[in-house]
Amino acid sequence: MRHGERADHAFGDWTTQCFDKNGNYFQTDLNMPEIVPKRSGVHNAYLKDSPLTKIGIFQAQLTGEAFKKAQINISHVYSSPSLRCIQTSHAFLEGCGKNDIKIKVEPGLYEWWAFFGDSLAEWLTPKELTTWGYNIDLEYQPIISVDTLGSKKETCAEYCSRNLVVSTQAMKAHSHGNVLLVAHGSTVAVCSWELRGKKIKLTQDAIDVIVAIPYCGFIELSQCGDKWKNERPFLQLSHTSNAVFDYSRLF
Repeated sequence: MRHGERADHAFGDWTTQCFDKNGNYFQTDLNMPEIVPKRSGVHNAYLKDSPLTKIGIFQAQLTGEAFKKAQINISHVYSSPSLRCIQTSHAFLEGCGKNDIKIKVEPGLYEWWAFFGDSLAEWLTPKELTTWGYNIDLEYQPIISVDTLGSKKETCAEYCSRNLVVSTQAMKAHSHGNVLLVAHGSTVAVCSWELRGKKIKLTQDAIDVIVAIPYCGFIELSQCGDKWKNERPFLQLSHTSNAVFDYSRLF
């Protein structure tokens, strides 16, 4: 599943609007989070690691509720270390009534960072996330470590291989139960392609597919023998955009 609506996509350079010179956060729109975790290098940290908007939280909760109504029982949750994905996992689990499930923070689920410059984001650590109220599995040992992930620039083929390794290893780690991977639009596409044996290069056509995956867009993959098939167990979530209201134009 892809994460919910992210603040930087909704508001652009939101960090210059919402932090004072001392690094204190304040809300400037009802859809912005009321609070955000305090962290060092506030502006730079949040430029590459945006939180969800309040609508993003709601999207994740609605999706969790849909899983519950469809009686799809999630037993294990793996999340990209991006804050927006952690928050999506947390809100999703609230929606489906599975707050007791601990979130496994997996760096290998981070998107292809070639999209975003020459360096990884500075993520909150699992312990820091726990102090902010997220139910993190502090005993989880990642399939791909942060050090390994950031040790070199990654080719498209390496990114696709990474997704396959993480998805297959995550499933092999559990003898029963459904596994949910919460990450990015590119993860949803590439994991699906790789598990089904479709070797896709990230051409413009493939990128067009990836960028069209909506917030909280998801795909269900089930194994039939040695093959995987994709399904949609319930309706997707769609909604319109909402323009900024310039009230001064009314006078």
